[in-house]
Amino acid sequence: MKKIYFGLLILVSLVLTNCSKDKGPVDDEPATEEVSFANDVQPIFDRSCISCHPSSGNLDLTSGNSYSQLVNVAASGYSGKRVIPGDAENSILYKKIDGSEVYGSNMPLGSSLSAGEIETIEQWIEEGAKNN
Repeated sequence: MKKIYFGLLILVSLVLTNCSKDKGPVDDEPATEEVSFANDVQPIFDRSCISCHPSSGNLDLTSGNSYSQLVNVAASGYSGKRVIPGDAENSILYKKIDGSEVYGSNMPLGSSLSAGEIETIEQWIEEGAKNN
């Protein structure tokens, strides 16, 4: 009988020491969802950019046209590409909105995007600037 109690005691202690509450992700990085061009980036353009970059002119940021106008496209007036997938720091679009004024006036002209909107565009570029 002592062997049964001893066995149960060991079993209970093993179960209790191996049970723990969910500790979340193993790494220290917060779980983030992938940025969607159609659902996250284009609405920023719709709110803040298409009044100056409509379907006519040098840069068309309207829905259905903006992606092909940005990704891997040489920027007129600058040496570089508007969006380099995976490289926000060297993408002219990002430098035009990040407040650095590296490429002339910040955009949108006369105002600025929110920090969250800038981060969304940066994350989209860093994730490979997918047309998703």
